[in-house]
Amino acid sequence: MFLVNLLYTYNLNIPTWLICIGAIVFSVIFGSIGLMIFRKVFPNPLNKANNDCISLSLSTVGLFSSVLISLIVVNVWNFYNDVDRKVNIEARGVEDFYHLTQAMPEPIKSQLVADVAKYVDVVVNEEWPAMADNKAVSDKGRLILIHSKNLLLSFKTADLVTANTQAALYSKVSHLFDARRDRLIATKDHVPSVIWLVMFLSAFLTVAVSYLYTAESFKMHLISTGFITATLSASLFLIVIFGHPFQGNMRIEPTNFIEFKKQNLVSTTEPEVSEKLAKP
Repeated sequence: MFLVNLLYTYNLNIPTWLICIGAIVFSVIFGSIGLMIFRKVFPNPLNKANNDCISLSLSTVGLFSSVLISLIVVNVWNFYNDVDRKVNIEARGVEDFYHLTQAMPEPIKSQLVADVAKYVDVVVNEEWPAMADNKAVSDKGRLILIHSKNLLLSFKTADLVTANTQAALYSKVSHLFDARRDRLIATKDHVPSVIWLVMFLSAFLTVAVSYLYTAESFKMHLISTGFITATLSASLFLIVIFGHPFQGNMRIEPTNFIEFKKQNLVSTTEPEVSEKLAKP
């Protein structure tokens, strides 16, 4: 699963379903080989009378693993949805800011609209590819927001309507600072290494305890171990997917930014990057 995490994180354009099947198949093969090795090391099967004790141990370990992994799956799923919501909030904030600029007099109106266009271009064509490739994001977006904030601070007017619009614009800039920061924070690893270690240990123990069963048919023992391993690996794979919201084939795309740009702004950059982002 560590290898799967790397493949998904570094966005090698491998279909998600293919990575999932590969991870499950590899885990089942690895678990089956482990059972065969266990049978070679301990050729004499345990007494069937011990199956009740082993069943109790497997139920305890399996319950701990299922509860732990289920809670983390729910947590990262909520994290994924929360990141998607924050991205939409940022896009709506940009659109609201743009519409408010239409009520401002020239030349500040054109200057603010230019900042909006630059910000959207930077987000779509520079920041998103950097997040998808797990690279550091440049500071250009923040500097554009600072420029807009300084324009609003330096603007003076005696008109009450314009002053209210100016205050609303300043508030929108502040919210965009927060939204952009939240988006960049979401690119960090959401699941700490110690949590991964505990999950892998609990999954390993669950499979290892299943080896202790004494079954009349080795094939049936192999099949039951394969089912357990496949279930655990599929659950862990969900954590990989939802823990990396901006990477892989299920990544969150800047769709709302692109739609806003098409509807309100003249494109100032080459469209190839946007088209590349839209590819599965």
